[in-house]
Amino acid sequence: MESTNTTEGSENSTRFFIVRVTLGREAQVLERLESQTSRVPGVYSIIKPYSLKGYIIVESDEYDSVLQLIYNIKHVRGVINKELSRTEALKTIEKKKQVIEINIGDVVKVLAGPFKGESATVKSVNKEKGEITVMFLESAVPINVNIKMSDVSTIKSEGESK
Repeated sequence: MESTNTTEGSENSTRFFIVRVTLGREAQVLERLESQTSRVPGVYSIIKPYSLKGYIIVESDEYDSVLQLIYNIKHVRGVINKELSRTEALKTIEKKKQVIEINIGDVVKVLAGPFKGESATVKSVNKEKGEITVMFLESAVPINVNIKMSDVSTIKSEGESK
């Protein structure tokens, strides 16, 4: 989540508007909008939420301020007519931690990266970094490779090694 605060708005008068942007260009649009906030009165913050891909949330007094802010900004596709409540806007900026249960000895299939489609045995698990060390089953030479936990799926669970 990235956000900027330009000035403090009163809680009762500010509203949250959803700006639709090109998917994958959220960070670029956020930077461009940040540079425009000084010329547009009534815009208090700009948020790039974790849970909404392709959208940016703008806190403002009125709809016209948001339209003025996004005018002529590349990769902006428009403003959605639905406003968010304060609690809905705050929910979008919370990063949810994924719980992935992978243990030493499990057989996993790689879903992304240069080893996509390969099967491997888990040799070690680093939950702090979100990485596992695997050894590929069908390789001629045993090589340990570090891979993100999110890039694998468990095929066969063996549990902890003895």
